Amino acid sequence: MKKSSAHKTVKRVIGFFLLFVFIFTALSMITSVAVFGVIFQRTDSLVGFVEIPYALSGSGYKRSQVYFDSGGNTLSGYLYAADNPKGLVIVAPGINSDSDSHLAEIMFFADNGYCVLAYDATGVCKSEGSSTVGLQQSKRDLLAAIDYAKQNPLISSLPVYLYGHSLGGYAVAAVLGEADVEAAVCLSGFDSPVKTMHGKAKEYIGIIADIQYPFLYLQNWFTFGDDADATAVEAINSVDTPILICYGDNDQTIPYDLSVYSREDEITNANASFLEVDGEYRDGHMNMWLSEESAKYMSELQDELNDLSYVYDGDIPQDVLDDFYSGIDAKKAMELDKDFMGKVLDFME
Repeated sequence: MKKSSAHKTVKRVIGFFLLFVFIFTALSMITSVAVFGVIFQRTDSLVGFVEIPYALSGSGYKRSQVYFDSGGNTLSGYLYAADNPKGLVIVAPGINSDSDSHLAEIMFFADNGYCVLAYDATGVCKSEGSSTVGLQQSKRDLLAAIDYAKQNPLISSLPVYLYGHSLGGYAVAAVLGEADVEAAVCLSGFDSPVKTMHGKAKEYIGIIADIQYPFLYLQNWFTFGDDADATAVEAINSVDTPILICYGDNDQTIPYDLSVYSREDEITNANASFLEVDGEYRDGHMNMWLSEESAKYMSELQDELNDLSYVYDGDIPQDVLDDFYSGIDAKKAMELDKDFMGKVLDFME
């Protein structure tokens, strides 16, 4: 009788354990799906410091709107023309960035004889998509942009160069194994999508992120299949395409350990070059291409905006925001660092 009772107890314990595992797994997957839905929700409008009309009005830059397909969604972008172009630069956008987010560099490339293609990513602004899907979607969108360029008779004969920052930096590296391009410039790019999501999550929820890691990977696999964790370094090493990898030594957004730059010892592509940006104001995530004066000005603007947010408890009235943005000196905010951009141009040429 005692043996039978002990046997029942063991079965009961095993049953409770299996039930716990089932419930935990189900809740973890539901949580992963929910988190993806929040993080990668559609972005219909962007708030930026620079008024785009300044750059284009009366400037003589010729651009036409273009459309191309990516995964069943139509993406919107702009093609900037150049007389007797040397090549085509495709600008891959960062997370929650659009086709105008790197307008200063776009104009620089156009001034130096290049056509430029910039676009809104899936689920951003003028492009279709109910969400931005995930980090790996940046790779697929860029491949679609390259495919469009190869088929457009106006630019199909031009050598293609890639330029991307942050999420776009990951994309320009990650496509190298599948795209025929002349060179790529990777600014502040991360290496692994899954490790980057895990690392950023750990900043907020600590050890819980470690527990949820397998489910995070599964969610990426369900969404992207073989691209679930397509790393930048793996793609860089699969070709001999030249790539310039740049990183700010005080980048708080993409920590060093998550960056492509930190994998220098693992990169076997003999045509990979590395550039670290230091110096106050320009050594972070967002401003390495700006002049010191411009980067300082942008930092002051951000502080001012943060102060307004504090005063209004995070809900700044629209008329106050309008006054803030209308008072920005757009030319000063967009001034490029000639030395840095000169190195980018020298690398491409």
